[in-house]
Amino acid sequence: MRVKRPVVGGEEVTGRQVLVVVAVLVGIGVFWVLFGVGYLFLSSAQVERSAARASASASAAGVQVGAPCPADVEHLDEILAIGQDNSLPEGAEVVSVEPAVNFAEAIPGGWGYVIEFTASDQAIRDYVTDRGYYGEYLDAYPTADPDADGAEDVDLSGVTAPWMIGFGNADLILERPLGRGWLVIRGGGM
Repeated sequence: MRVKRPVVGGEEVTGRQVLVVVAVLVGIGVFWVLFGVGYLFLSSAQVERSAARASASASAAGVQVGAPCPADVEHLDEILAIGQDNSLPEGAEVVSVEPAVNFAEAIPGGWGYVIEFTASDQAIRDYVTDRGYYGEYLDAYPTADPDADGAEDVDLSGVTAPWMIGFGNADLILERPLGRGWLVIRGGGM
C-alpha cells in the first residue's frame, strides 16, 4: 500500500521539506521567546538603575525613601522625636545632620540620620549617665570597632579613641577626650 504525500501547488511535499518548515517555525518561536526574555531583563535593569539614581540623588539631598523627614538641621526636632528618649547632651551644638547612607544601602527599606555635635565633657558624661551608664565608663572601656553595627555611617579613621553605646533605635559614638560625638538614629526595614 502506498501512502499519498500531500500536494502543495501541484508538487508533492517531501519529509525534508516538512522538517525545514518545522525547523523554521521553531526557530522563529525561540527567537520571540528569547527576545521577550531579553526585553524584560533589560527593562528591569533600567528600572533598577533609575531607582538607584533616584535614591542616590535623594540621599545626596538628605531625603531618604521611607524616612519621616529630610536629614537636615531644620528638621532636627522631628528627627530627635523618632523613637524613645532621643536627645543630645545639654548645651550641645549641632555640627551637621546627614542621612545614614551606608545603613540604608545595607538594609532594604532602611533609613537613618547621623547627627554630629559638640558638647562639654561634663554634659556628655551626664548624658551617658542619664541613659543608665556611668560616666566613668567613658574612660575605662576600649575603643569602638569601626566595623561595629551602628558605626557604618561615621568615619572613625580621624576620631581619637572612639567610644560607642547603643540604646533604643540609636547609637552614640563619642571621641575621647570628650567634646565631639555622633548620634546615629536608624529605622525602617529592620
